[in-house]
Amino acid sequence: MITAMEINTKRFEQAKPGYKPEEVDEFLNQLADQISKMTKEKEDTEKKIEVLVESIRRYKADEEALKDAMIGAQKQARAVMEEARGKADAIISEAQQKAEQIISAANVKADEIIGSTAVRAQKEQETLERMQTAVTEFKSNLLSMYKSHLELITSLPESDTEEQEETSEEQVTVSAPVPEDMEATRVIDTASMQ
Repeated sequence: MITAMEINTKRFEQAKPGYKPEEVDEFLNQLADQISKMTKEKEDTEKKIEVLVESIRRYKADEEALKDAMIGAQKQARAVMEEARGKADAIISEAQQKAEQIISAANVKADEIIGSTAVRAQKEQETLERMQTAVTEFKSNLLSMYKSHLELITSLPESDTEEQEETSEEQVTVSAPVPEDMEATRVIDTASMQ
């Protein structure tokens, strides 16, 4: 690709008849300015792309951390449920043993003791159900949060190509200064600038 410096330093041999050197120099200066501007825009665009790529890397790292957190939460939820079941089973077992001992010791108080034991078992069952509900809600909230993070990551643009495609369909009119005896307007397709 030709640089602005090469255009500015290019000299032509004079010949008769030929172009006016002032006009050629003026045109070359304009061309060098435009190429310099386009080069700077290209460098700026490349820097923006690098920033976006780094952002995508960070989001992917966050996604991995969320996956790990979700797996950990699932393991913890299973452990809590197993512990609750174990406690409930132990309490129910203990209550049944006490009920059998009380029934064999005193038939008179058997109905009262069995009723008491059933109430305790019901309470423990309700406690287990509350814990299961809490674990289910926790899991649901975590999954919702994970899905919303994935949607945010998915909605991020991958690059500036969409903006470049939109501007490449439009044309920009650039008026070039010319001598008084000529009027000229050049139309440059922005797609050829990129």
